[in-house]
Amino acid sequence: MEEQNSEKRDFTDDLMRGLFMLIFFVAARFVAVLVTFIAVFQFICTLVTRKPNDNVKDFGKDLSVYAAEIIEFLTYSTDRKPWPFSPGNEADPEVPAPTVE
Repeated sequence: MEEQNSEKRDFTDDLMRGLFMLIFFVAARFVAVLVTFIAVFQFICTLVTRKPNDNVKDFGKDLSVYAAEIIEFLTYSTDRKPWPFSPGNEADPEVPAPTVE
């Protein structure tokens, strides 16, 4: 009986992961469109002001980290779900906190 329960549980876990993968695939497509808008905006800002917008540059950097987290989840490199289904990088146990000497 326990083997059947664990098989059903594993199948259910796989189905749940598939659902999350679908959600994050859609999120990745949205991120790709957002990157296009950021790139065009930064290009226009650079033409007008002769330098990129720092706030948008920082947002683009954060967005690239988020996109990498999505790709890692979609390719089974990690089981950790990206935001909003898990805490941000501040609480990530894999990333060591910087120390001050």
